Amino acid sequence: MYKIIIILVLLIILFFMVRRAIRDWGESNPPNAAPGKDVMIQDPVCKTYVTVGTAIVEETAGKTYYFCSQDCARHFKRSPTS
Repeated sequence: MYKIIIILVLLIILFFMVRRAIRDWGESNPPNAAPGKDVMIQDPVCKTYVTVGTAIVEETAGKTYYFCSQDCARHFKRSPTS
């Protein structure tokens, strides 16, 4: 009888530990987080890839854009649809 109670208590503890680990894992990587410094991202103007840490960052209409140079950023500001 005691063995069954001990096993049930251990299963309940295990359940709460797994549930917390899953919840913490989901919160550690939110979908709208900025990419890391070493992540390669494509410049929307010239289509080259640049690391986020070295990119020129511009925010337009609530969205963040990454550029390889000031020239690309200026060109994008003049005509954001291209």
